[in-house]
Amino acid sequence: MTQTAVRLSVPAACATVDLDADQLRVVMRPVGAGNLLVVGAPGSGKTTTAVETFLARAGSSAALGSHPLSSPALFLAPSRRAADRVRDAVGTRLLGEGGSTRGLVRSVASFAYAVVHARATALRQPPPTLVTGPQQDATLAELLAGHADGLGRDPRWPAGIGPETRAQPAFRNQLRDLLTRAVELGLSPEELADLGRRAGRPEWESAAVVLAEYTDVTVLGETPADRGARYDVAAVVDVATHALRTWREDLPDLAPPRWGTVVVDDYQDATLATARLLHALADDGAELVLLGDPDAGVQGFRGGTPALVGRAVTREAIGGFDAEREVLGTVWRGTPSLREVTRRVTSEISVVGGARHRSAPHAEVSEPEPRPGEAPHGVETAVLRSPSQQAAHVARRLREEHLHHGTPWSRMVVVVRSTGQVAGLRRQLREAGVPVAQEGARQALREEPAVRPLLTALRAVTGTLDAEAAVALLCSPLGGMDSVSLRGLRRSLRGAVAAELPEGSAPVAVRAATDDLLLEVLAEPVRAANLPGPHRSGPVRVSRVLAAGRAAHERGGGATEVLWALWDAAGLAEPWRRRALAGGAAGERADADLDALMALFRAAEQFDERHAGAGPAGFVAEVLAQDIAADTLAAQGQRRETVAILTPAGTGGGQWEVVVLAGLQEDVWPDLRLRDTLLGAGELADIASGRREPGTPVARSQARRDVLDDELRMLAVAVSRATRRLVATAVLDLDDRPSSFLELLGADSAGEAAGPVPPALDLRGLVAELRAALDSELLAEAHGQGQPDRREAAAALLAHLAAHEVPGADPEEWHGLAAASSTAPLHGPDQQVPVTPSTVETADRCPLRWALQTAGGRREDSLDQSLGNLVHDIAAEHPHGSLAELRTALEARWSSLGLGEGWVGQRSRAEAELMIERLAHYMAGVPGEVDVETAFTADVGRARLVGRIDRVERLGPADGDGEVVRVVDLKTSKNPVSEEEARTNAQLATYQVAVEAGGLAGAAESAGARLVYLGTGKAGATERRQVPPGEAEDPAWAHTLVARVADTMAGSRFEARVNPGCSHCPVRRSCPLQSEGRQVTQ
Repeated sequence: MTQTAVRLSVPAACATVDLDADQLRVVMRPVGAGNLLVVGAPGSGKTTTAVETFLARAGSSAALGSHPLSSPALFLAPSRRAADRVRDAVGTRLLGEGGSTRGLVRSVASFAYAVVHARATALRQPPPTLVTGPQQDATLAELLAGHADGLGRDPRWPAGIGPETRAQPAFRNQLRDLLTRAVELGLSPEELADLGRRAGRPEWESAAVVLAEYTDVTVLGETPADRGARYDVAAVVDVATHALRTWREDLPDLAPPRWGTVVVDDYQDATLATARLLHALADDGAELVLLGDPDAGVQGFRGGTPALVGRAVTREAIGGFDAEREVLGTVWRGTPSLREVTRRVTSEISVVGGARHRSAPHAEVSEPEPRPGEAPHGVETAVLRSPSQQAAHVARRLREEHLHHGTPWSRMVVVVRSTGQVAGLRRQLREAGVPVAQEGARQALREEPAVRPLLTALRAVTGTLDAEAAVALLCSPLGGMDSVSLRGLRRSLRGAVAAELPEGSAPVAVRAATDDLLLEVLAEPVRAANLPGPHRSGPVRVSRVLAAGRAAHERGGGATEVLWALWDAAGLAEPWRRRALAGGAAGERADADLDALMALFRAAEQFDERHAGAGPAGFVAEVLAQDIAADTLAAQGQRRETVAILTPAGTGGGQWEVVVLAGLQEDVWPDLRLRDTLLGAGELADIASGRREPGTPVARSQARRDVLDDELRMLAVAVSRATRRLVATAVLDLDDRPSSFLELLGADSAGEAAGPVPPALDLRGLVAELRAALDSELLAEAHGQGQPDRREAAAALLAHLAAHEVPGADPEEWHGLAAASSTAPLHGPDQQVPVTPSTVETADRCPLRWALQTAGGRREDSLDQSLGNLVHDIAAEHPHGSLAELRTALEARWSSLGLGEGWVGQRSRAEAELMIERLAHYMAGVPGEVDVETAFTADVGRARLVGRIDRVERLGPADGDGEVVRVVDLKTSKNPVSEEEARTNAQLATYQVAVEAGGLAGAAESAGARLVYLGTGKAGATERRQVPPGEAEDPAWAHTLVARVADTMAGSRFEARVNPGCSHCPVRRSCPLQSEGRQVTQ
């Protein structure tokens, strides 16, 4: 057997920690000396001191009983992430010392759950479960919806909080915050209602009803005999406190868990519930060592109370531990200049719990002098001209650090004020070549791009599949199709349907039959496999996924089993794994998708555990009902060398060489809006904690002062994370102004924006810089100036890059320099030219605009266009619809616009209602036979007229064969053309030419055409009419127009012409007649 010698070495984290005199005094404090409060400025070594104290106490041999949870030392951190960091450090240290820990490292919530779980086990009860944030939100949504339907006890909300308000997610957020605060304060529903009466806050009385019902639902409801009680994170801490205090009474034969020393780090973020838990521990003999900084509280939105730091040295009922105070007097992190910035920020915060620690000096007396080539240190501020320039500036600074100074990506962090700023900045930095970490859940699980198709498939196999969901699956990673291939598939299916339907079937019937056939194909893999080759792949993949899911569901599989069957059949695991390992933007996207899927499967496992036998359909309903992101314990992919983008709360306990504060904007950071103004969770905390008497109004100025203090605390935490360099940025433009915080950080002035950002530090930026240099030198030489050496150097470097196939370096790739690929006309003299009526006017007015728009130079559909399309679809489905029928159709399809309930949605709905009324009024006046969305093709000279007509109104038989028809084009614009313009309207004229050329089946003669404007009109729609071409002064004018436009469209050159449409032309920037027009080389 081959033997390999292995040398084990102690990790760097095991190195001996050097402590200063203040830290040593804390660590060496003898056991039994009493409770201790340690206060220190950011960077003074509080966490280091906490860890060393914990390690020193973990070796104690104090007799604490036989309970498995008992240990000489307990370390409590405010969050799971902070606890993980300490646990790793402690475990590594003890491993290096050859020992094993007898201490316990937990977050407060995790520790509380462990106690509650231990008590349930001892009482032979099922284990309890924790309610996640999304589950809590969904439960509140169900309760509120039930109240609206008359179910349960009526909370009797005040008149100012109506049904529309209570249906909003923002209201649930405030209600959840209020209930969480009430639980943390130890208030029962009855006590909350009593405070509401005394404080004149009737909404608290209503919330007390919801709290009682919510408690019944979470603790008692949905809990079968084999399932334990359910608690949210706020409640579990008080449940643990109660369990510890009543342990001996409830379990007289089992010794309670005990701890000799409890070390609490970041105590400024502790809640009142945490303080009550610590009282229970202290009353049972535990010695407390509390470490914190009242200027660094960043968990106020979760009930964190910085005032508890100062209260620890008192004997108050909640938070008073009669502790001795120690102050850490030296700051070790960063540089003197960074320390001074932090001191400036904290000096602006109102004093809570003492201010002596603020004056702690840095260990270095003076700022070190920078040496040539050394990485920069200190503070830098920059004001940029736009958000995109800000992102480019941040990306350049990060890449400079990494490329020029070797700073690892993981030693840099970007901090923004709120989570809403993270996604956009992450995308911009990734595009600039900065690897960015994916930190935690970004959005509700149902909104994750990788999760949506699996939920759609899961819903399909447990229920029904409609056409919209089928299209979503085909165009998702499960099907792999795009819009072009989907159109091809639908065209193929439409051809098969048309062969089966009677000739002349309405377009609506053809569309419905096509949808039915698509669903049948996806339901049967064999039928999918028989599709034509180009359209087979996507349907085959989706049908196999759905078949696998149905088989698992029919076997009685739970949510996890059916979900796994879908995922396994999709065959995406290996491609996504390879993409994730390959790195780059695609790799980061795959990383995020795999993390989201892990969270989905974790959620499915938890659902199956909680709701045995509920089935996958219940899981889908639960996930779709969740509006907020959940913290998850599911494993996530870790890419060590990435830059994190965090909020101030996420930086607590960490440090980085380079910290970038991005987006220091007025009204963003600081955000001085008063919190919880509707339900007053902050006021509840003030009254319940004794800071205010019920019914005493708080001055608005004081409320804003409290908010400003919280904003300053977040700033202090963020700036104090830097060990070498701090970069702060803001934007100054027409919409945004820099924050006053920027000047607090040392900016000379926040009133002037910097110049353009240099090119990006990547090959693309280098090519751009070299091309700009070459262009400027050639232009200078043309005027008798310039530097030939600089020109030649730029050209040589571009040639070198081109030889290595760097994109954009080869002049052959430069737009505007290559010769035209072809000067041949678009259509030969003997070819038919496709002409659509909707483009005739544009091509006749300005051939260049027509050519550029045809090539893709169009704006995205606006809201007005989407609204118009909806009205057109309704008109097509109900050619003789009554007002009631049209309104019903509008109600059924309104949600497809996705406008929500806000002002824009309400305004658009009102406009749609008016258009529907005008449409009904017009239809009532046309009782005869009508064809809708009628397709036509007619050859007129070299023009092949093709298109669809909104309405073809049949007026009776013509003199010969066929019928007389009137063409109607529905418009949803609010600006009708004049009656004179309508007489020569190109679109109506082309329709009429097509009718007279036999383009419409059964139509022999045109009786004229109409433009019907549904967007304007008092009694009904505004109409504009056009007589038949033969009755005009020039009977040949319409045919002449069509022939002229066909010649224009067939040509090789397209002229720009000034016309009334220039002011709203979407391709003005490409027009030589406009001032903003530019060539591609400019």
